Amino acid sequence: MDKKNIYFVQVDVSASSGTQNAYLPYTAGILVASAFQSKTVKDNCTFKEFVFLREDIEKVVSRLDNPAFIGFSCYCWSTEYNKTLAAAVKKKFPECLIVFGGHNVPDDFDLLSENSFIDVLCHGEGEDTIRDLLEAYILNKPFNEVNNISYRKKDGTFCRTKTVLQTTLDYPSPYLEGWFDNIVSSYPDITFNAILETSRGCPNQCAYCDWGLLKSKTRLFPFDRIKKEIRWMCEHKIAFVWGADANFGLFDRDLEIADELVKAKKETGYPERMRMNYAKNNFKNVFSIVKKFKECEFDRVGATLSFQSMSPVALKNIGRTNSSLDFYKELLIAYNRENMKTYSELILGLPGETYKSFTEGVGKLFEIGQHFVFEAYNCILLPNSVMGQKEYIKKHGIKTVHVEIVRPHFNNDSFSVPEYNRIIIETNTMSREMWVRSSAFIYMVKALHGNGFIRAFAIYTHYVKGIPYEEFYDGILNYFEENPELFISKLYFDVKHKADELSLGHENKRFLFEPTGEVVWEDHEYVVLNSLANFDRFYDEVIPYLKRYGIEEDIFEDLLSYQKAIMRKPCEETVKISLKYDIHRYITDIYVNKVHNLEERRNTLVLRDSKVHDNWPDFAKYVIWYERVGWSSYKDDISEE
Repeated sequence: MDKKNIYFVQVDVSASSGTQNAYLPYTAGILVASAFQSKTVKDNCTFKEFVFLREDIEKVVSRLDNPAFIGFSCYCWSTEYNKTLAAAVKKKFPECLIVFGGHNVPDDFDLLSENSFIDVLCHGEGEDTIRDLLEAYILNKPFNEVNNISYRKKDGTFCRTKTVLQTTLDYPSPYLEGWFDNIVSSYPDITFNAILETSRGCPNQCAYCDWGLLKSKTRLFPFDRIKKEIRWMCEHKIAFVWGADANFGLFDRDLEIADELVKAKKETGYPERMRMNYAKNNFKNVFSIVKKFKECEFDRVGATLSFQSMSPVALKNIGRTNSSLDFYKELLIAYNRENMKTYSELILGLPGETYKSFTEGVGKLFEIGQHFVFEAYNCILLPNSVMGQKEYIKKHGIKTVHVEIVRPHFNNDSFSVPEYNRIIIETNTMSREMWVRSSAFIYMVKALHGNGFIRAFAIYTHYVKGIPYEEFYDGILNYFEENPELFISKLYFDVKHKADELSLGHENKRFLFEPTGEVVWEDHEYVVLNSLANFDRFYDEVIPYLKRYGIEEDIFEDLLSYQKAIMRKPCEETVKISLKYDIHRYITDIYVNKVHNLEERRNTLVLRDSKVHDNWPDFAKYVIWYERVGWSSYKDDISEE
């Protein structure tokens, strides 16, 4: 009997033909490795290929060799591509069994009813399900004996089988079993990234996330397997490793895993970088791990101090609790004492959040000392999350739009097949208009405070004039709207108009910066780059707003001189300024939560950029993108003459 040809599709979020970087298809790999442990599958199937690049659909279909079974791993960045490819495959090979699984496959029949080319949906974790499904397919057994699937019956109706949770992680490693060796050797021009999964499951059940909804106990992969996978990644020169764990650092053995990663990098140079999702409730372990990674410049982003929201109402609605702000303040002091990086996250659009509570939450971040890197992500409605369920949506008055995914930092081209996120733009407590204002607020604050254009003024007015941070920045948005003719106001209106268009389900505008050609920039990066390119004009235009706060003239002049001199710009290595007040010590002490009065003391500062770039493309790439604006936007070598 001829063997059945098997394919799996897991396309990278950005990698297309001719790409320089791509992720190895870990999810598809562990499914294939597990399935081929079955003697029935091994004896009756031939695995042909992982489709992992976003290649032209016709090109992929043309090289398929009589496919009998194709599994598609679906996430928000791949579902539409998968649909298009699956439809083309079904048209040419109507007998091929098309199977969709992954986070973007909802636990209902919608994908089957809307897409006649899909035969089976896999729900939840897939190792056992794919193996059992392949065995049933090979042996011509009824699919109703396979757990965790929905499928199209011969009469056209749909069937959902029994839900059974996976309880172990006794699955072979696709790395160690050699499933990716051919990919690495066949694409010598691609620098590969990889996924490292040391545990699976999450004890939390945040409403916006679909990890906790699986309700499966957190399980651990064998430590020896993890060590061998790290060594495999070194041997195959894996550049970047993304940690797939929901809570790395939760277990004490994670300290040993971190030691293995650091040891591997020191001995081989690989992996070059690592990024983890850190545990929310074991700060001691996370602190130790981040410190280990800092010593070899492994994780350049640092520890995550995630809040998602500062609103008690929103936190209750999403089933989440945060530690006290005083606790986080002390934690930030500890990280700053060791010169270790941290960043914080909020989510825009959570049920129960208002414009007032959202902006106050941003202000609270600054109050505890998080002045540098902070993110506010649009709330994506995931189909398998608590928030994605119809009852929850109705209860909280959730309204959403489908927004095309735009790839920042790449050339201005779309996916050949556009991909979409479903984002929340209205709830019972936040109108669409307030969502637009909140979106504009956070992007402007990321530019003006995170990148540091007027951070010194915001800090001074907060501690000396008693102005809440959110009031200071909400006020400058009003100033822009009162003075629409200003250059900086036009940048603000560009960002706000984009948010307004998104909230109506319209085009996701690409922001370009002329000196960097067709590279797409995020909203705040667009504001930053254009403001730096029009540096003196920017400050001339914001001075009238800053003067509204009645800062004494000599202090105002010192703040302005310091603020302008410390900003990094292309082609500017050293600036010298003379001040009447000890501005630098005052501001940098506040960064580490040491608040004191501004001292009147004449001093001359020499501010130097130790890594100056002499052109806009390099400056934009390395300072604004790679080095993350909050930590690299200021000159780093500052001394007193």
